[in-house]
Amino acid sequence: MLDFDFWTILFSVINILVLFFFLKKFLFGRVNAMLEKRAQMVQADMDEAKQHAADAEKLKNAYEETLSGAKQEAKQIIATAEQNAHAQGSEITAKAQQQADTLLKEAQKEIERERRQTLDGVQGEIADLALAAASKLMEQKVDDQTNRELVNAFLSEEGAGE
Repeated sequence: MLDFDFWTILFSVINILVLFFFLKKFLFGRVNAMLEKRAQMVQADMDEAKQHAADAEKLKNAYEETLSGAKQEAKQIIATAEQNAHAQGSEITAKAQQQADTLLKEAQKEIERERRQTLDGVQGEIADLALAAASKLMEQKVDDQTNRELVNAFLSEEGAGE
């Protein structure tokens, strides 16, 4: 059977209590401090990770805004370039049309001037021919048949002379 000795039990209880207080004073405090420090480090790492995630989200939003602004600016630059090109094309077309109109007017004036010179020259020649024919006819008085022959002969002479 088991025999229980009061003093042994009491001494064991006192030893356990002394060991408990000794461990509590020297070991539990350090272990609890180490566990608390570890929990704080984990919490700090979690907070830092949350901060990095928030910073990354801000950077992403800023990048998207910048990209959107750049796209808008590119569209605006393209639209402005198209407008400028259209305006320059219209201006070039208008200048070309104006130059063509000017050249056409100058050509028409030149043609009219040459036509007048030609008409003046022809009229002068006709007048000279008529005067020459009239003077020849005046020199000779003949009938209609002879007049016709003289005119034809005169025209033949003038035509061969040129």
